[in-house]
Amino acid sequence: MAAILVFTGAASSGILSAAAATALHAASQQRVLLLSVGAPGALGALLGAPAGFAPAEVAPGLDALAIDGLAEAAAAWERSRSRMPTGAAAVAGDELPIVPGAEMAFALARLRELAPRYDLVVADAGPHDMLLRALALPDALRWGVRLLFGLDRGPGKSNDSIGRALLPTSLIPTDAYSGIQDARVGIESLRDMLLEPGAAAVRYVLRPDAPAFAEAQLAVPALQLHGLAVQAIVAGPLLPASLAGTPLGGALAAQDRLLESARSAWPSRSFQRFELADGTGLGALRAQGAQLAAAPPGPAAAPIATVWQGAPALAIALPGLPKGALQLTLSGDELIVRVGPYRRHLLLPDSLRGVANIRATREGEHLVVRRR
Repeated sequence: MAAILVFTGAASSGILSAAAATALHAASQQRVLLLSVGAPGALGALLGAPAGFAPAEVAPGLDALAIDGLAEAAAAWERSRSRMPTGAAAVAGDELPIVPGAEMAFALARLRELAPRYDLVVADAGPHDMLLRALALPDALRWGVRLLFGLDRGPGKSNDSIGRALLPTSLIPTDAYSGIQDARVGIESLRDMLLEPGAAAVRYVLRPDAPAFAEAQLAVPALQLHGLAVQAIVAGPLLPASLAGTPLGGALAAQDRLLESARSAWPSRSFQRFELADGTGLGALRAQGAQLAAAPPGPAAAPIATVWQGAPALAIALPGLPKGALQLTLSGDELIVRVGPYRRHLLLPDSLRGVANIRATREGEHLVVRRR
C-alpha cells in the first residue's frame, strides 16, 4: 500500500493548491497519484491539463483524477442490482441521493483500488466538515446496527451488545442479518484502511484569517478524535513578505500575528507555509511545492492509544483544543466524545469495559480515560 497524505482544512482553494504542489514536488522522485474529491474542472484548471474521473498522467511521475460521488454511487448500485429484492432492483443508480460524507467513502474505495500502483497518494479531501462526516459515517452505522441487532463481528465486535439488541436475531432471516453485518464491517474496514498506524497522515491547510483559525482549533482535534493523525499545519496561501512597507503591509502584519497564534496553538505539530502563486500552471505549483518541502514534517504519532504510562487506558491526543470545548458521556461500553460540533462514539477497550469506576482527565494535549 502506498503512503497516503490527506489534505483538508477550512473551505478554500488553498487545500487543492497545497495538495497539488506537494504531489508535483514528490513526483520528481517517486510515482504519485493526486486524487481530488471535487469537480474535475478545478483540478484541471490548476494543473493546466485536462483531469477526469480516471487516472491520467499530468506531469512526469504524476497521475491525477477527480472523484464524482454521484457517478460512483450510481455505478456501485448498478453492479449490485441483480442481487437485490425486486423493489430495490427497480431503482436506477441515477435516482439515488448522496448521503452526506458518501463522496469520501467512494474516494476511499477508489484509493484502495489504485494505491498499490503508486508510491504515494496525495488526497485533496476538501473542507474538513466533509471529511469528518465521512469519518463519522461508520460510527453512525455501527450505532444503529448495535441498537437494533448487536455487533457479532469485528471491527467493533461486542458480544454484550447482542443481548441488549432491540430485535432478536431469531426474528430476522439469516441472509439479511449477515448482509447487514457484512455491510457495517465493510464500511468500517474501508475507513480503517486510513487509520492503520503509519498508513495516512493529515496536513491541515490553515486559511490565514481569524474565522478559519477558530474553525481549525476544533477541526484539528476532531480529526485526531476520529483516528486520523494530523501531521502538520500548512498555512497558506500567504501574502509574500515583500509586501512589507506597501499599502498591504497592515494585512501582512495581521497575517503574521495569526501565524504566531497558530504556532502557539499547535506546538507539537510541524508547521509549513506556502505563498500565493505567482502565475498559473505547473511552474507556479512547483514553486509552492518547493516552499512546502523546505520544512518537511516529522512522523505522525497515532492519535488514539490503549495504554497510558504503562497502564491500560484510552488516551486521545487533542492538540489545540480550547478549554470548555470538550464533553464526555459514558453509555454502556461506549464513550461519547464531543469536540465542539463534532462527536464520536468510541467503543471502550476491553480493559475498561464493565469497569464500575473510571475517570477522565486532561493531561497536556491528551484526554486520558482509565480506572480510578
